[in-house]
Amino acid sequence: GKSDLAVNGVLENFYGFVFKNQELKGNFNLNSNQLAVSDFMTTETPSKTEAKKSEAMKTPAFLNCSLTAKANTVLYDNLTLKNVSGKIIIKDQKATLENGKTDIFGGSIAFNGDISTKEKTPKFNMDLGLNTVDIMQTFTQLDMMKKIAPIAGIINGKLNSKIKLSGNLNPTELTPQLNTLTGDLFGQLLSTTVNSSNSTLLSALDDKLNFIDLKKLNLNDLKTAVTFKDVKVTVKPFDLKYQDIKVNIGGTHGFDQSMSYNLKLDVPAKYLGTEANNLIAKLSPADAKKVESVPVNATIGGSFTTPKITTDVKQATTNLVNNLVKQQK
Repeated sequence: GKSDLAVNGVLENFYGFVFKNQELKGNFNLNSNQLAVSDFMTTETPSKTEAKKSEAMKTPAFLNCSLTAKANTVLYDNLTLKNVSGKIIIKDQKATLENGKTDIFGGSIAFNGDISTKEKTPKFNMDLGLNTVDIMQTFTQLDMMKKIAPIAGIINGKLNSKIKLSGNLNPTELTPQLNTLTGDLFGQLLSTTVNSSNSTLLSALDDKLNFIDLKKLNLNDLKTAVTFKDVKVTVKPFDLKYQDIKVNIGGTHGFDQSMSYNLKLDVPAKYLGTEANNLIAKLSPADAKKVESVPVNATIGGSFTTPKITTDVKQATTNLVNNLVKQQK
């Protein structure tokens, strides 16, 4: 097909494997200019009889070998990976990946982990290090990342992130079962801008909090931490600043796009309407200084496509005005 391979190495204990059912050992080096995964996948549609016979993919128990590999380009589904390298160690029905790395999404990803087919349900553990990858590409082209952070799809910029994850694999094709994913992610955003026009959620939030223009939100160097388990993602509360407004955000969302988030805003009184500003102007400078900011709360429910947002902006404004009237009296 579209693939080229150059392999060299040593195969040990071949006769022991053939005649005495012993372990087959080996160490190999593989180099490729281009490796298309589709070249190694069957294109024939199996008959009903063959489909019934299809069994879970298993790493052979007799195999004990290592493969050090390098490829300039790897084509996998819709992804193009550049400068791929790493080592695979196969032993005891487990494939361990060491020092894997690839250039992709405008940055690079390092990966270490293992895939075990010893039990009835195959399992995997993986540590990923994402370095200056493009946020939009990463979170729209990888289903797994889309589930973990769907909101990231409307952020332009770069991301550094460390991700630990584990879960079960589909037995016949060894792809992750997304509903079994557990792990955590720590990320840092770089040179980011928000594209709120592409998001129903952010457009709705813009309407409810009219003193914030989300297009001008500065997320540079923002650090976030999330954990995920049982198809639910928990976002550890984090702080960000919009001009002179402090915002604290935290909550959860599901892989089904449902969500429950809380926003706590520390809003300067000047943003809360003409009536409040007129009353503040009548106060003495010393009294006016005491009325610096007002706490405002917002809750976000529903889903990312049909969000339900409630705020206490009106109540907070009413309370502020009443307090100012009392103060003047």
